[in-house]
Amino acid sequence: MSAESEQQRRFYETRVHEHLQPRDQDFYAEKLATVVAESLGLGPGDRVLEVGAGFGRFTFALLERCGSVVASDLAPRALETLERARDERGIPALRCTTRCLDVTTLDADGVGERFSFLVGFFLLHHLPDVARGVARLAPLLAPGGQMAFVEPNRRNPLFLAQLACCPDMTWAEEKGMFQLSHSGVTDAFRAADLVPAPVQRFGFFPPQLLNRSHAARRLEARLETAAALRPLLPFLLLRARRAPAG
Repeated sequence: MSAESEQQRRFYETRVHEHLQPRDQDFYAEKLATVVAESLGLGPGDRVLEVGAGFGRFTFALLERCGSVVASDLAPRALETLERARDERGIPALRCTTRCLDVTTLDADGVGERFSFLVGFFLLHHLPDVARGVARLAPLLAPGGQMAFVEPNRRNPLFLAQLACCPDMTWAEEKGMFQLSHSGVTDAFRAADLVPAPVQRFGFFPPQLLNRSHAARRLEARLETAAALRPLLPFLLLRARRAPAG
């Protein structure tokens, strides 16, 4: 495990991270999972590798939109929390397996499986070298497979407010969100011999509001279509495809 990964592992092993915990009726997580699932064309028979699954906030929403998920993370305690939540929900372990993986030192041959779909929610901005991370993940895709990542849009000023107000977020861990650019990720895709898709921007309101207000959800759907607001929408969907065999 690299020094950067060990620092992140300790960060997630020693804090509660309430905002990352799986919860019932989490419209915010469901929306992000739906955007990813629809963009990839996920169906009930598909198997997905989720990288950086953490405590599972997005894992269970993703499971509602595919056949099975392999939830991976570098923090064993986070995966233990995910497994307890899985068992409490009555989800068979075969539908939601866990693997402890470190993207920075990942050996694709050691994983022993190739996936048609690979996803990550707020993973890339934590990597010390995004291009190297994408290059390590790319061999996990089967021919014709797709990867998709949801990341913060650094142009949206509300992420600074979130960083200042959330006790489980620190500048050292989150500074990457203000450095990550969609053009940089697109370059990383191409360097890994992947074919990038156009970036998609979406969202508007924070989860605290979305999970409590139906009116906010309806308004957000309208605001997402406003051309003037599109550059500032808080989330980026970054996708790429591996070329088919032959």
